[in-house]
Amino acid sequence: MIVVADDLGGDEGRNAAISAALRAGLVDAASVLVNGDGFAEAAELVRPFASHVGVHLVLTEGDPLTERMRSLRRFCDGDGRYRPWRGDERAFRLDSAERAAVTAELRAQIETARRAGLAVSHLDSHHHVHTEPGIAAIAIALARELGVPRVRLARNAGAGMGAVNRAWKAVFNTRLRRAGLAGTRWFGGVDDYVHLRARRGDVDSFEVMVHPVPGVEGGVVDEEHPDLPLAQLLAW
Repeated sequence: MIVVADDLGGDEGRNAAISAALRAGLVDAASVLVNGDGFAEAAELVRPFASHVGVHLVLTEGDPLTERMRSLRRFCDGDGRYRPWRGDERAFRLDSAERAAVTAELRAQIETARRAGLAVSHLDSHHHVHTEPGIAAIAIALARELGVPRVRLARNAGAGMGAVNRAWKAVFNTRLRRAGLAGTRWFGGVDDYVHLRARRGDVDSFEVMVHPVPGVEGGVVDEEHPDLPLAQLLAW
């Protein structure tokens, strides 16, 4: 089982919380937002853990790295910034221009992380965009092309998934396994892990996603469980 901290590079507070969690051994790896306001600081703070840092691919927030992406109205607004499209909108299929723009953008994000000295041990994504049907093949192809050893599964643990959603996730995860890119059998958040363990007993091969932030009274907490110190939350 591995615990991965998402949103490294998002801002100063997240950087401090995630670097502290890495130093304390509370998380095993982190995923960095290359276009985040705190990216440069993050790359310095986690340099001792550079081999455990992956890229949190982003297509829904902040500024794109490539000019082609800024002009793509499906994903960006009139100012060339990402808009929060993932929700009611889905990327089931991209046309050729969109595929080319997304591929170039995600490649640029991976290469930017590597130029900053980060190993890019894995790929996952902000708001899980890499699991969208129109984007999944791009993420898998880039991982293979650029030698990234692991890509995060689609969430396949926990409650609240409809039949169609669950079926697509199974297809995506099977593609990852066949490509040799799946690092675990299961993926989800803390509540998903607890739910699965309650149903199945012992659970092995699980990636747990957390979002460390500074606690109101100091220390580090998970953004989704702010009333509990991260160390206590992860004390399985």
